[in-house]
Amino acid sequence: MVRAVDVPGVVTLIYTGTRHALFIRLDICLDAKLKFNRNTACANCFREKQMCICEAVKSFSNKVRVLILQHPQEQFKVLNSARLTRLALKNSDLRVGLSWPNFKKVCGDNSAPSEWGILYLKNELHLSSNNNDNKPAKRTGKDSAISVTGKNGRVVEDLPQIKGIVVIDGSWKQAKAMWWRNPWFLRLNRISLNPSHPSLRKQMKKTGLSTIEAAALALGELGEDEGICQSMIKQYEELVVKPAAEFKQ
Repeated sequence: MVRAVDVPGVVTLIYTGTRHALFIRLDICLDAKLKFNRNTACANCFREKQMCICEAVKSFSNKVRVLILQHPQEQFKVLNSARLTRLALKNSDLRVGLSWPNFKKVCGDNSAPSEWGILYLKNELHLSSNNNDNKPAKRTGKDSAISVTGKNGRVVEDLPQIKGIVVIDGSWKQAKAMWWRNPWFLRLNRISLNPSHPSLRKQMKKTGLSTIEAAALALGELGEDEGICQSMIKQYEELVVKPAAEFKQ
């Protein structure tokens, strides 16, 4: 028996009923390294002008500040979500580079490291059979969507008052390099993410999330309005992921 299952715009799965029966036909190959032309891209959202999202983005006033530190090679990637995150959150900033001298240089003189966290992904993915709507997961004891580790390396049982979060935008390799280049990261609370659902886009690791998905998950757990977090995920799907399937370099 031959059965075809279509995933619109991405793949077609063909099942023949035999042991080695699963074949994948890539209708459109979404290369994670695919980039827009910087010379013709919108100066604000960094996407091709015919795919500009500036007018479509819904912006929200978020309580917890979000600082995105973006690796230079990520700026014009088709699937990148850092610019969208910056546009969707009014209380946010995006810096491009590899290293910064110290915490206050990027977060401000009035900021305290103890009141900030930096996002960090765990090595496990806890999938929930009844969480199919991409909503940010809620804390449930040891299966918490996030856990916070202080600069002393100890897990913080009571969630501290976090006024801002740092989100590293880059591949696993790039993020690791940025950790080595910025020792002041270790002064911040480490917010480990424990996603309950996979990313909307293909990732190198099961625990991988796009920048906007990671930010939405963390913000939801830190008390941000749930509507904002859900909108961030929805906008990433509608404005970046789906149009990317139609993009041709």
